[in-house]
This record gives sequence, C-alpha cells and structure tokens, in this order.
Amino acid sequence: MEAIEFIRRRFGFAPDWLAGLELLKEQGAIFVGTRAVMEFNLVKPMRRGLRLCRVFPHSVKPTTFAMQLLWRGAKTGVVQVSEQQAKDLINGSEIEIDAPVDNGFVLIVWQNFVVGVGFYKKPLLKSHIPRVRPVD
Repeated sequence: MEAIEFIRRRFGFAPDWLAGLELLKEQGAIFVGTRAVMEFNLVKPMRRGLRLCRVFPHSVKPTTFAMQLLWRGAKTGVVQVSEQQAKDLINGSEIEIDAPVDNGFVLIVWQNFVVGVGFYKKPLLKSHIPRVRPVD
C-alpha cells in the first residue's frame, strides 16, 4: 500500500517493520492487527485492529496510538522534547522548536516514549495528540 510505504520512508522504518501483522484499508484509513483480530467474526465489529493512519488525497497522517506501539526502529522524523514541551503538546499547544527533521508529520518523543504525533513546519510544532489525556 502506498500509504504504508510513505510512513515507512518518512520515519526510516525497516522494510519488515509490520512483519507478522495484517493490514486492512477501509473508511479512509488503514488498520493494523494480528491475523486473529482480522479474522474475528463472532460478531460484526465496528472496525478491526488499530487505526495506523488516515489517508487523505495529498497526505497520510499516522495516529498517535499506533505510533506509540510501533515506533521502535524509527530513524527519521523523530523530535525529542523536554518534559514541559511534552506537557504543552499533550494539552494541545503549539511550540517553537529547532528540530533536525524535515517538515511534515513527526513523532514527538520524551524520554524514549512517543507521546504523540505532531506536524512540524519549521520552527513550529503543532500537536496532533488526541486531547483525552489531560496533564497536570
């Protein structure tokens, strides 16, 4: 799938980064899950697997939840932030940062943990983290 290849290249994942997982494209998104999840048919599920990304006509937006699970091995498109910057981004703020990455969607990382996905357009990093996680 073209969208999967885009994400793989954007973040520098190895060609086999989704090995052992199944993909399903529906509702303008790509979902990822195990074979058992994708074959589950006891009842008709609303969706199968975890939404990996949304696919738009001119872009692909990875989801925070999928990237938190699958980000290991990312070599590019990763922005390291401080604790305060992470809190600000989780709360939906936009921050100024000089990051050594290309403009576009990035993985926001604090202490070796992906806190979410953001959109970087130098020098601004805009949060795309779901706002269901308040921070003190």
